Parts: sequence; structure tokens; C-alpha cells
Amino acid sequence: MRTLDLMKPAIIALLAAATAPSATADVYSIFVGPKNSPAYETAKAKADDTTMFAERTFHKALGQAAELLASGPHTVTVYVAQGEYRGKAKQGIWVLPPIDNPEGRLHILGGCNDDFSARQPFGWVSALVTSEGRNGAFLQLTKKTVLKELVVSGFLFDAAPSNNYDAKTNSILKGTSRSYPMITLSNVKTDHLVIDSNIFLNGAHGAFDPQVTPMYAEAVADVTNNLFLNTIKATSTTSISFRGNTLAEMNFRNNSFLLNWPYNPDATSSNVSAINLYHKDSCKTLNVERNIFAYNPGGAMQHDWPEDRMPEVNISENLFHMNAGLFGDGADQGGVLVGKLGSNPKYLIMDLETVEDDFDYTVEDNVVMDPGVPIALLDLDAADSYSVERKNTVLNDVRRLFGLNQDGGTVAIANYAPAMVYNASHPPLPTAEGAKEYGIQPATLWRP
Repeated sequence: MRTLDLMKPAIIALLAAATAPSATADVYSIFVGPKNSPAYETAKAKADDTTMFAERTFHKALGQAAELLASGPHTVTVYVAQGEYRGKAKQGIWVLPPIDNPEGRLHILGGCNDDFSARQPFGWVSALVTSEGRNGAFLQLTKKTVLKELVVSGFLFDAAPSNNYDAKTNSILKGTSRSYPMITLSNVKTDHLVIDSNIFLNGAHGAFDPQVTPMYAEAVADVTNNLFLNTIKATSTTSISFRGNTLAEMNFRNNSFLLNWPYNPDATSSNVSAINLYHKDSCKTLNVERNIFAYNPGGAMQHDWPEDRMPEVNISENLFHMNAGLFGDGADQGGVLVGKLGSNPKYLIMDLETVEDDFDYTVEDNVVMDPGVPIALLDLDAADSYSVERKNTVLNDVRRLFGLNQDGGTVAIANYAPAMVYNASHPPLPTAEGAKEYGIQPATLWRP
């Protein structure tokens, strides 16, 4: 079992119910470890085939979870050990069969160590390895699924194997990369959605949208403690209203949004910011708290709807640094909101002071500072096209990452969403004093 010094304070013990012999008949555990691994041997030793089961493939575990949840108001927890998982026939996709159980709870927890006594997904990585020709999202929730609670926590989603890259410019070729998000929720009906402590990397078409349907008026969606790194149009606040009900709350807390890209590398593109804010049909209250928004060229949050169409918005205790470089800004406090606010023909770029002073939202205790997050920004080598004559520069500088052309014509962009790698030994955590409390917190994982 590998133990990282960096993660020692952050090792989270699993629930006692996972191993306690007194587990009740309506609480089930499925332990998953790769074939011929110590984790699979442990899983088999734990299994009693009554309330505890062992699987060596993640997709079979999801099928078994669906079968268990078809038989009553159960809680089923799937524990997935560190390692690589490639899906059925190595297609790089995992499909949860439809579940119609309004009292059922499904908890899917990755990042477990080899004996399932603890989990740390930022160090013990459970990687869902996709493929070049994947025909959908990595993790697919099927339509007509109904669950009281759905939790997905502790997985690495890396879309690079299904992307294509230009060898000359080191840029993603978005048109020939797989245009699917990493998770599709298919309007799952639920009281509580939790997307927690996952790593979303190199996405060509977003990580996921929390697009669920509230079962009751008090339903909540929690998007917490996730790393969004180098994705195109990372996420949004969209959900579905049902019989007049919208989500009571949607919470984005302690996430790290680092170097997430607009849909196209130009200032007129749609879906430019890390979070695309939707109107009040998505939720009654939107809380954006204790996140890091840094180096996002299209800005931190996109605000295209008029203010009077928005839910109650709370933007508090976040860290902002060098967003909106696409618009020639890239100032330390710039690009907190980027949007057209309904009728403006061009994007408005709003810094923290403007948001605090001009909007009737709760905006307080946010900071602007360099978090000192150790991510590698590749040097820019932009090439002018057409007849434009302009001296190119090579800068490791987010303010000029796009090499914006001021003289007409177009510019060939280099290093547009290039493939990046997650290093479990050195996760992108803040190193600056005063910044460490923001963004992902390895010591704080979801627990029931």
C-alpha cells in the first residue's frame, strides 16, 4: 500500500459500516479492486455474498448496485480501490443501469487503499481510463433513474486519450476530439446530488453539468472539493425544474478551477468561463464559496442572464487570480464575472470590486492573490496568419497566453488546452500562505 507523506494528515477512514459484521440487511457494500491486485484479494476476503460483495471490474459493480437497489429502500456503497479501470471491453465508458427507487441511496466512492480501511483520492488514484473512440461520457447515468441520494466521489477522469492534438501548435483539436462530457446525469431525479473530490482533466467538452431533477422542493446539489484542470467549458449551474420545484440549493464549495478554457480560443466564443451561471429555474439559492479560480482565460463565472432572472447568489470567501486573459485583461482581480447580462452585444468583464459594488448579490470576504499552485503553463509560440505582420513573443504569462492580435487578421493559437498530467505525488495545492484554505482540501472528503 502506497502512502504519500503529503497525504498522511488527509487519510480518511472508511465508514465502520463497510466492515462491521453487524451491517443491517438494507445496507450493502461492494468492494472493487483490479484483477490480481492486493485490493481484489482483500475484497474477496471481506465478501459474504449477503451484504458484502467483491468485484474486480467497476462496470460489474455498478450493475450489481443497480440490482440491489431494485429490491428495496437500500443504501448501496461501491468502494473502488486505487488503480486503473478501463470499462467493459476497454471502451472507456461506464453505464449505470436505470434505477427507480425514490428511497434508495447510491454512494460510489473511489480512492480507497488496498485494504479498504481508508481512502484518499488525490493520492490513491482510482483512474477511469477512457479510450480514443469513446461513444459517450465516462460515467453515464441512464434516463428515468430515481434515487433519494446519489454520490460520486474520488475518481480521476482524464479525457486526453480520447482527444486529438496538433503536433505543431501543441493545441487540442476540438473538432476531432470526442465531444462528450465526463459525467452525464440524464436528469436523474433525486433529493441530493453529491459530486465530490474528483479530478476532471483535459476535458474537450466539459466535465459535467449538475443537471438533475429535484424530487422534492428541498432537494440540494453539492459540487464540492473537485479539481477542474485544463477542461474546455468546465461546468455550469443547470438543473431541471419539476412540477414547479427547483433545487433549493446548489453549492459549489472548495473546488479548484485552474486553467479551464473557453469553447473556442476567441473573445466571441460562447461558454467562455469556468462556470456558466444559469437562471433561477435551476435553483433558488446558488452558493459559490471557498473555491480557487485561477488562470481561467475566459473568466471565473459566466453571467449571460439579466440579474432579475437569476437565483439568490452568494459569492463568498473565494480566491481569484488572473482570470479573463482571453479578453486582454488577465489582471489579478479581473474576470470574476464575464457576461452579456441579457442584451449587451459584447462581453462585459467584471472585476471583484465591480461585482461587489454593482450587483445585488451577497459578495463578501473574497480575496485576490496568487495561490502559488504548482501547475505548468507551457510557453506560447503564436504564429500570425494571412498578411498580418506582427512580432511574436514567447511568454509564460497567462495575461498574454492567447497572443491576441491587435492588427487584424487571425492568429494561430499555440498551447490551447494542451494535454496535462495529474501527479499524485505533487497535486496542485496552494503553496502561498493565506491561500491553503481555498480550493480542494485532501483532508475533507465527503462522508455520510
